[in-house]
Amino acid sequence: MEMQKTYPPSWVVMQNSIQECFKSMSIDEKRMLILASPIARTKNATEKDTIIITAESSAQDCEIKNHSAYKSLEQASKALIKRYFCYLDDKGRKTYCNWVIRAKYEDGAVSIHFPEEVLLMLKEFDKLNPYTKYKKDIVLKLKKDYSFDIYHLAKKHQTMGQFEISLEHLKNELGLPPSYDKLCNLKDRVIKPSLNEITANTDINLSYENVKKGRSVVGFRFIVKEKPKPKNIEITRDQNTIDMFCNLTDNQIKTYSSILSKVHSISDLAGNKDYSAFAIWIANILRDPQSVREETAKRIFKALRTETDFNKK
Repeated sequence: MEMQKTYPPSWVVMQNSIQECFKSMSIDEKRMLILASPIARTKNATEKDTIIITAESSAQDCEIKNHSAYKSLEQASKALIKRYFCYLDDKGRKTYCNWVIRAKYEDGAVSIHFPEEVLLMLKEFDKLNPYTKYKKDIVLKLKKDYSFDIYHLAKKHQTMGQFEISLEHLKNELGLPPSYDKLCNLKDRVIKPSLNEITANTDINLSYENVKKGRSVVGFRFIVKEKPKPKNIEITRDQNTIDMFCNLTDNQIKTYSSILSKVHSISDLAGNKDYSAFAIWIANILRDPQSVREETAKRIFKALRTETDFNKK
């Protein structure tokens, strides 16, 4: 059976039915479910089992400060306790269920108990319970409101290479307010920022085309392409230079990537990215230069030396 497959803790695996509930959740709530997913699955948790998520591990996975991580976890668990969903049981009776039964906060961690209905969505995967899987560290890099949802939709259809969705269906999937009924608002505030962030930070390139009926846009066609697997390369620089780049702090990376995103000598590498998305792309290279082709990395680091005061630090 499909549910007998074993996935390592680094993978998030969830039934697609969770996606239907994501649309009304905050980023913190979505992150909590993503962090809890591999824990519940690998320990085969029941309602009696405690799912413990530490602020330290959350901060590391989400790339935020420990204090912010603990506050986010506490707020998310409180919100999920109040939140509920509805389903029909095997006799067709309408049943309501809370996402979280109870939560405790102590020693820099949040301990939660899920009801069996939620654990089912985090543990059982087969033809009757279709699911989507992706790397935990990849999806947790996403920060924008709707990037989680669109990434999940893209991964769900990745094997097809593309998928179409009507405007009404998309707005319903994302739980968008009426202010996004205007096509320009939908594109500028939801579609473009989310696709830029997904392409810059995840394992897929995601683009879109308008689907028209006559002259009217009635939906979008999303094109999903898996990024080529990074090759293990040796960037030809002296050891001192390599050591310096390996010791960049997060603050340095943020500063330098912001500067480099506006440098003309490497602007052709931006593609369709805006300054913000290009800065994020550069930051990822500064953290892991071996994740891109040697020539690209060499150009980034050459620009870093030329355009910043890096040599003086």
